[in-house]
Amino acid sequence: MKKYFLLYLLTILICSAAWAQTITATGNVRDVNGNMLHYAFIQNKQYKNGTFTDSLGNFTLETKANSMLAINCAGYKDTLVAADGKNAISIVLRPAAQVSAANGSSTANAANGNQAVVQTALRDQVNLSQNTPPAMMQQGSIMPVIHTKEATQGSRYYFKGWVHGYIVNAGDSLVQNPGFLLNYDKISGSLILTQDKVSVIAIYKDKVKSFTLFDALNQPLTFTIVPQIDKTHYVQVIAAGNNYGIYKLTKTKFVESNYSSDGLASTGNNYDEYADEGTYYVISKGGAPQKISLRKKALKEAFSADQGKLNQYFQANNADIDDNYLKDLGDYMNR
Repeated sequence: MKKYFLLYLLTILICSAAWAQTITATGNVRDVNGNMLHYAFIQNKQYKNGTFTDSLGNFTLETKANSMLAINCAGYKDTLVAADGKNAISIVLRPAAQVSAANGSSTANAANGNQAVVQTALRDQVNLSQNTPPAMMQQGSIMPVIHTKEATQGSRYYFKGWVHGYIVNAGDSLVQNPGFLLNYDKISGSLILTQDKVSVIAIYKDKVKSFTLFDALNQPLTFTIVPQIDKTHYVQVIAAGNNYGIYKLTKTKFVESNYSSDGLASTGNNYDEYADEGTYYVISKGGAPQKISLRKKALKEAFSADQGKLNQYFQANNADIDDNYLKDLGDYMNR
């Protein structure tokens, strides 16, 4: 009897381990005609992460065996699929017009019950009206100029144009809508949103836990509020884990042209400029933020508790210390 019980317990433990294992799933999203879909959003419903398909319709996402993936794309029906521990996932979306036609059939309604639940959940979760801004947002009267005049160097906005992304709100729910575009105002520290690229909405900071924006190469950049670093500006999450977090605070100020000349010598710049100042911080588990410079000496001080592990990383990585270097370092130190 004891032998069977131990065998049963071992089976449960093996299944639980497999269930909890993280899988890097790759896949694609296409329409019923086989056309690949760009900017389809794939959300892991069990966890607060998601990604967009690239221009070829491909995506990569961290999943688990029990993950359910919710997919939405402008003009197509919201769809729910099970990851089922697969490394490769192929998803087909039907046009939204077909959804209305299917709603008239009781058989179709039964077959698509799960999708209907997902649609309702997404609508309630996003809670955004096309006519009235939600409580988490404040309406702006004038669209900010994302591009700057030719003579002006730099920009007050993180991206030159609007980008896709998603928000994790204060209630720890992931908020994403294919009709919304985002950007980050580095001067005011505000996350801004538009539906039509004409009017703008600034989102209240107390309503946002974090947000993720995707650049032109479909790479995610995640920002969050860390009050110990700055209470008014979001900081970029370079790396995060159980042991260490690495963050970058970017502040921007407008510097007017200060050019002058006496005919013999000239000083200053003959252009206005948005000047960025980036500051990096490391936070160890239970510790306070420690400001660092991009030098090995500063990193040795910040990771002094794991000096041996840090030296191993230094020996294997001789690249210049930049954001990518810090991300890889943070991932390594959190293993």
